[in-house]
Amino acid sequence: MKLLIPSLACSLCVALRPSSNSPRFWDLLPRPTIFLPTLINGLCKTGHTSAAIQVLRNIPRYGIAPNVFMYSAIIDSLCKDTLVSQAFHLFSEMLAKGISPNVITYSSLIFGLCLEGQYKEAIDLLSDMGLRNITPNVRTYSILIDGLCKEGKIKDAKSVLAVMAKHGVKPDVVTYNSLMDGYCLVNQVNKAKYIFNTMAQIRVSPNVRSYSIMINGFCKSKMVDEALNLFEEMRRKNLVPDTVTYSTLIDGLSKSKRISRALELLIEMHHRGQPANVVTYNSLLDGMFKNQQPNEAFMLFNQMKESAIDLDIFTYNILIDGLCKGGRLIDAKEIFQDLSFKGYRPNVRTYNIIINGLCKEGLFEEALALLLKMEGNGCLPDAVTFETVIRALFEKNENDMAEKLLREMVARGLLN
Repeated sequence: MKLLIPSLACSLCVALRPSSNSPRFWDLLPRPTIFLPTLINGLCKTGHTSAAIQVLRNIPRYGIAPNVFMYSAIIDSLCKDTLVSQAFHLFSEMLAKGISPNVITYSSLIFGLCLEGQYKEAIDLLSDMGLRNITPNVRTYSILIDGLCKEGKIKDAKSVLAVMAKHGVKPDVVTYNSLMDGYCLVNQVNKAKYIFNTMAQIRVSPNVRSYSIMINGFCKSKMVDEALNLFEEMRRKNLVPDTVTYSTLIDGLSKSKRISRALELLIEMHHRGQPANVVTYNSLLDGMFKNQQPNEAFMLFNQMKESAIDLDIFTYNILIDGLCKGGRLIDAKEIFQDLSFKGYRPNVRTYNIIINGLCKEGLFEEALALLLKMEGNGCLPDAVTFETVIRALFEKNENDMAEKLLREMVARGLLN
């Protein structure tokens, strides 16, 4: 029992919740404990960061000093859990103990800062690495570039890329994927395509994610044929499209009213063992309603339930909206009223859809009652909610009530 392998120690550590007062666990560890870094890493990887910290705190009893690998594993885990301030507390602690951080430590902290939107601090940390003679690697730079691109800060991302090149660090497929994604996010799909083409020239092979990013960019720019061409190119290169690739293309096809082709892809997904998820189905469901194919939409909805797809509030929003616009307000109201019984919490979009449906039918009292009720249910009305009711009231010459709501809208700061 004295010789525990690391994986068993991880399980025991979690089960016993070790602390300074839990000798049951600590007495089972071998002496000397040569696998403590592995134990700490294993706990962090399995989401038990608190237990890992307890191990870190207790290992001095074995005469073992914590090292950079132990600290880095925990710092990485804390940053991934967005507990960045705690990560920096540990970082300060290791510095105070004279433990020098390494590239992994810094990369993890930069990742955490990017998650928090603290890009200036992340860039400062990159500079701090140079002062400590720690060389950033491709992962360090890629993390920062990805964070900046996700915020649409393409110019800053390119500056980091220039620093990367200056220090002789070659971008990899992850770096290029982040840049392509960033350009697509700011609707510059042609620049993303230029990077995509450049990758092949410099012998960096695009992966499934590269293609998925470009397919998404083309679909968002209503260049669905270009997206389909890339999809076919993937097959020629023996790259297997994943659920994200298929779902992205199905969404683009659905939005461009090419429902038949989208359905073909859904069937193909099934045959190729790629599971369609609620996002895949929602895109197709929405496309069917917007293409005036309500019967097909209801068939698909039933198929979702039969396939044990976990429906979400977005599914029901699409369904309620389709019913309202198809003149089936009573059915829409019935589904809306059943949401809470089914464990779904309507969001502001749900309320806006049903309120709009009520207003279109001239049922202003019901719409106003729902406007008051939604706030009581913990869902604050937004500008769209008020504008929907106010517009409908003005159209029916209910000016006094419309002006009253307009004043409330101003008081809430919803009118720019």
